[in-house]
Amino acid sequence: MKRTAFLAGIGAAAATAHAGAQVQNPLNPTQIARQLTIAVNVPLSGPLGQYGAQVVQGVKAAIDETNLLNALGTTVFGVRPLDDQNNESISIGNVSVAAADQSILGIVGNLTADVTIETLTQYANNNFALIAPTVHADALTQRGFHNVYRLPTRDDVAGRLFASTVFRKQPSSFALAVTLDGDYGPDVAHGFVQQVKADRRSVDVVTLPANSFDAASSARAIVERSPDYLFLCGTLTQLGPIVPALLTAGYNGLFGLSDGFFTQDTITQYGPHLNGAIVFSPLPPLDRIPSIFQQMSDLRREVSSITAEVAYGYAAAQVIIQTQQRTNAINRYSLLQGLQLQGSFTTLIGPYSFDPFGDPMVPNLYFFKISDKTFTYTEPAVRNGFVV
Repeated sequence: MKRTAFLAGIGAAAATAHAGAQVQNPLNPTQIARQLTIAVNVPLSGPLGQYGAQVVQGVKAAIDETNLLNALGTTVFGVRPLDDQNNESISIGNVSVAAADQSILGIVGNLTADVTIETLTQYANNNFALIAPTVHADALTQRGFHNVYRLPTRDDVAGRLFASTVFRKQPSSFALAVTLDGDYGPDVAHGFVQQVKADRRSVDVVTLPANSFDAASSARAIVERSPDYLFLCGTLTQLGPIVPALLTAGYNGLFGLSDGFFTQDTITQYGPHLNGAIVFSPLPPLDRIPSIFQQMSDLRREVSSITAEVAYGYAAAQVIIQTQQRTNAINRYSLLQGLQLQGSFTTLIGPYSFDPFGDPMVPNLYFFKISDKTFTYTEPAVRNGFVV
């Protein structure tokens, strides 16, 4: 889709759109306020329902904080959860439901890459700005749409940042990126290999078949190549069993780990095997950010646990709210125009600005070392003063 035509189309539609509904300001009952809504299109039932609910909690918490600080204002924000059941058809139908609600400014969603990507056309056709809180797959921003904005660092960029920040310091003579074929892992491995080769160091990638993955035989084949550094690109559930198999096969080198291993279960299951390994996360250590102390205090009173999904939902809502406040957007058309004019945003999880494709302009990662049965924060990929 041509960007100029896209902008012209939403500009024409904006001229005929209705403003948000008029409601009584719940924080100032004597005042009539304009209701503006953020929709959240995520699974709220099924196996992933708990994670979708956490995104909604984060969006709601950001809205509550905004309404509280703007008690005398003329705009009240609300949230409308839509259960996509992690199903493409239902997600597409939810966008039509949202389009019928003239108070909805933008949408936060979806939770998984496949559902989000399959719904992109529907979001664009209805001129919705989409803030993707959890999808880091490269394909999300490679489809030519200019209404999607992602918060996590893209997979291939994450691989490059790991190579340039962590691996560059390692005295390795031959490294291997190990991944399974599938949705998550290959893009991270590709970025890592690309950067290491650019640094003129010896590296290769091993892609294992997910459907017939055998940890023991795979480990033996890897060790036969005599690597001294292994970057495991995948999730703990899928790729984790190769860790003890590698040690049994005789591997005694260092490990690097993608964010699919950034879970307490990694420590529980493989902590002694991975002692000293470095793992990355696109989410900063929130307890080391002085500027969000008050927001974190308020957020802890509202949610039982501040998970990654809660934090990303909160930040996604902040992007929409800050755009509305700067541009006085009253509908989805004017909000999308405001976002497409670019700008910077101050969020719970860091400063953001977006490139024309919707990726973070200055992507970042945060690195943690496995030591003493815990994750210890070491450094960011990009030092910007946000984390101390």
